[in-house]
Amino acid sequence: MATVYLIVGLIIAVLAVIFALQNVVPVTISFFTWEITGSLSLVLLVTLAIGAIIGLLVIAPAAVKNKLRASSHSKRIGLLEKELDEHKAKTSEVEKPPVQIEEPKIEAAEASETPPTE
Repeated sequence: MATVYLIVGLIIAVLAVIFALQNVVPVTISFFTWEITGSLSLVLLVTLAIGAIIGLLVIAPAAVKNKLRASSHSKRIGLLEKELDEHKAKTSEVEKPPVQIEEPKIEAAEASETPPTE
């Protein structure tokens, strides 16, 4: 996806250069008591840059908030996964079949023998 953004950015940059080369007519911008004279392309590109900066400043708080939320969710997921592993370990210990202790078997021949009497 980053490659797509790079390509789109390069296309916009090339178009901006072509625009600047074709629009070199001087214009005067008046704002209250200020008057600025510059080429039409320069004025429009500066206006575009100012608009982009304002847009980034508007988006920045939401982006930071989402980043912090994602970070806290990642930490929470890590803790929950650790807790899940602990529960799985306890469950596997409980589900193990009990170890049966075999009683010594007395062979039939030994059982039929009577103990010697004195």
